[in-house]
Amino acid sequence: MLSEKEVRKNRQTFSETDITMAGVFKVLSDVNRYRIFMVLAKQPKLTVGDIARILNISVPLASQHIKILVHANILQKERNGKKVFPKLEHNNPFVQAVIKTIQQALK
Repeated sequence: MLSEKEVRKNRQTFSETDITMAGVFKVLSDVNRYRIFMVLAKQPKLTVGDIARILNISVPLASQHIKILVHANILQKERNGKKVFPKLEHNNPFVQAVIKTIQQALK
């Protein structure tokens, strides 16, 4: 059994980042959102319509998933006229870590 000192020491490793990371894992736990992430990691210049066709889902459903990913700071949207191009949020260090993890898992 842990002593009270050991329990406190373990609790000190907790931070607000834990909450953020758990939220990102939750967002990526949906297979379509994970696939959107993967597709954009491989081909960064796709429209929402392209993504919907690749995933065999409707454009409104793809848009909804992209909205959730944007809200979680995993994606950002770039507009060019009427077309919207979702892009990975490369300024988010967690995005870089997930990309590396996926690359390692696929080797």
